[in-house]
This record gives sequence, structure tokens and C-alpha cells, in this order.
Amino acid sequence: MRRNVEMQPELDKAIAILQQITIPPLPQEIILIKEELASHYPNTVKIAGLISRNPELLNPFLELVNHRIMRPKAPIRDARSAINLLGLDDLYTLFLASLMAKQITETEAEREILAQGARAGIATAELSYWVQDITRAEAYLIGLTQNIGGIFLERATGDFFHFFTRQLSHPFSAYKEELDYFGTAHTFVGAIVGKRWHLSDTINKAILLHHDPQFVVHTSGDSQKIRQLIALIFVANYVVSST
Repeated sequence: MRRNVEMQPELDKAIAILQQITIPPLPQEIILIKEELASHYPNTVKIAGLISRNPELLNPFLELVNHRIMRPKAPIRDARSAINLLGLDDLYTLFLASLMAKQITETEAEREILAQGARAGIATAELSYWVQDITRAEAYLIGLTQNIGGIFLERATGDFFHFFTRQLSHPFSAYKEELDYFGTAHTFVGAIVGKRWHLSDTINKAILLHHDPQFVVHTSGDSQKIRQLIALIFVANYVVSST
């Protein structure tokens, strides 16, 4: 991966921009589920209870599982059934994704940025069938969160959406325009937000480098999974922008 010192000015600028706004915290349910998953013997009954205790959180999660990502033959109607279908790791990933989709946007521009991510997430989930060791849940999360930094860059400056729409058809040249304009980019902002929200290092690195045409070189010392996720984003974004 590119050395952190090479990125430090852009990271510092991203931090300064984020200090102008409030980053919403993760809901308590997510924090408690993550703590339970980190225990030696995770209690599935407790995890199901945490997911189920707030219908405003449960219903979008079940909608995502049933109609967008897994599409089981028989609808999943409760958290226990979702655990049996997904397993604990993918359950956490999709529950986190459903919360992000519901809670973080405030304006129409922000909703459009996230909507594009959701469309790309569906595409990455479908494409993951042909990629070893990437689950549908992981693929959906990286598609959804790739532009998460753009939401907060738009909120802080009001100037990102123009670059976002240009990047749909010019992902590299318009990204450079964004870097030149802000002195940073949504990729740096997104990686910082992802770290605050305890996204995995793999997801955060993919967010950071998903506009880098030299990502294979810049991730040569990292796991193959990071390169696979970035490649999925490239292909999914092309598919979404072409349809």
C-alpha cells in the first residue's frame, strides 16, 4: 500500500474538514453486537435480541436481506432466522449496512450519493459470486460505503456533489479535479469515517483506494482481498453507470 507519509497532507485536510461537522455515532445496538461477536462464545440469542429490540432498525435490515442481498426462497421474518441464514459475521455486516442506509443522510444530494452506493452494492453483491473469499454481504458493504466520505464532504462544504456526478462517467480525471479543489478527497474522508465506525481495515483501505488506477501496485504488500474489493467496485460502478 502507499506509505501513510505520502498521504498525510490529504488525511490532515480530511480531518480538518470533518472537524467542521458532527459525525453521527453508531447506534448502541451495533456497538453491543460487535462486543458480543468479540467474545469467546458469542451468544446468538443475545445478538438476535439486540437486532430485534428496535423495529425501526430491524425492519430495514430484514428488507435488505429479503429483497436486495440474499433473496431467500422463504422470507426471513425475524433476527434468529437471519442468523441461521447469514452466520454471525455477515449478519453484522448487513445490519451495519442497513443502519447506514437509513440514518446518515440529511439532504437530497446526500441521499443521491448513498443511493448510487446502494445500487453499486447490489452489483458488487451479484459480482461476488465469481470472486473467491468475498461474501455477498462484504461486497454489498463496500459498494454502499465507497462514497460515504462524499456525504460528509458535501455536508461540510456543499461543493462535492458536482465532482460526484462527474466521477460517475469520469472516475479518474474527475477524482483528480476533486483532489485539486479540496486538497483532499472523499476517499480520505471516507477512510477516516470508516475507522471511527469500526469498519474493518480491509474495507477502509478499499474505500481509500477505490479511485486509484494503480491500486494493484499500491496494495502490493496487502492482502489479495483488498484488491478484489477494489476491482469489484470498478466493475460495479461501470455496470451501474451504464444502465
